[in-house]
Amino acid sequence: MVRELSGNEIDALHYELLVKDITAAAERLPPFPDVAWKIVSLVKSMAPVKEIEALIAYDPAIAAKILRMANSVYYGRQYGVRTVREAILLLGDKRLLQVVIAACATLYYGPGNSQDERDLWEHSVNTALLSEIIARLTQRTAVLTLYTASLLHDIGNTILNLYAKIYLHSSLRQIRGETEAITTERRALGIDHQELGAIIARNWKFPPEIVSAIENHHNPERAGKYEEIASLVYIANKMAIAFSKPKETENAKAFDPDSDPVFKKFHITRGIIQDSRQELLTGMSDVAKALGSA
Repeated sequence: MVRELSGNEIDALHYELLVKDITAAAERLPPFPDVAWKIVSLVKSMAPVKEIEALIAYDPAIAAKILRMANSVYYGRQYGVRTVREAILLLGDKRLLQVVIAACATLYYGPGNSQDERDLWEHSVNTALLSEIIARLTQRTAVLTLYTASLLHDIGNTILNLYAKIYLHSSLRQIRGETEAITTERRALGIDHQELGAIIARNWKFPPEIVSAIENHHNPERAGKYEEIASLVYIANKMAIAFSKPKETENAKAFDPDSDPVFKKFHITRGIIQDSRQELLTGMSDVAKALGSA
């Protein structure tokens, strides 16, 4: 005789199958473009500019973003930059690699047609730019690693939001409401965007410090030896949310760096926060637009 499953057992089976489906979708994402790693390798090996230029020329999307960045107000150009070679020389190694990573990331989550997709991409870019500003103001190194982890910290949301719409007929934003994101996601879909993001980053062969930062950007104390990078992504993420939605942050998700143990541990003062906000709102806003252009 076949035993009927209880309601709890059915729910458990539903979550197990749903999590497997969501995880499989994440694992089926196309690999991160090989051109990114080739450019990174050329830049790190100090290859001639003409070699880097030739590789970029094969990818019009990357070339277009590099030219937009070079012509942004941030660089105070007095004349238009017309060639990729000029742009490479103007941007320098660090900024060039950041643009390349951002251009490749747009293949997966932005900027899309829906408001949720546009908001996610804008938040990701702002978090990445803030992480760079924070790294400089606090004299941290490994800026490209931090920038990449910050840019991709919410990559799991791209898959999770799709399944929320399919199974729950709602967006992640609506599901979360005013409650803690990770808890709500796990309760609704059986997995959270941190865990899903880590699966994606591992499949893309990103280094373990980036995977760990993505997996722990809401709880950096769990990142072990990678706690510093996870903490800095946490800080940049919190600041990006606070800067974009000040009223919501004050009323619903209190942003109080003075009492936040992560902000205190890394000596992120209100002065640093204000300086970061001002820089993001002035010159860096132009950089964000250049990175975000399709």
